[in-house]
Amino acid sequence: MKNTLEVIKSRRSCRSFKPELIEHEKLDKIIEAGTYAATGMGRQAPIIISVRKKEIRDKIAAQNARIMGQPETFDPFYGAPEILIVLADRSIPT
Repeated sequence: MKNTLEVIKSRRSCRSFKPELIEHEKLDKIIEAGTYAATGMGRQAPIIISVRKKEIRDKIAAQNARIMGQPETFDPFYGAPEILIVLADRSIPT
């Protein structure tokens, strides 16, 4: 438990990323952790989509920039070479 608290306390947001993709084994562990993370009333079963293709990632970034009112050249993902999209059921109020 102490290790978990230290990790939580020392967590920082990233604003720049290395250009290489995460190893598949590590990415699978990240997705697994997200899938089993606590959800409101334990009712949500998130769907997590990994986007590793640069062309698709860039299209999603451009769409997000437009939604944010930014120019299409703005990168809301701060240059991360891959992204995870988390989907949840809207009918569940949590």
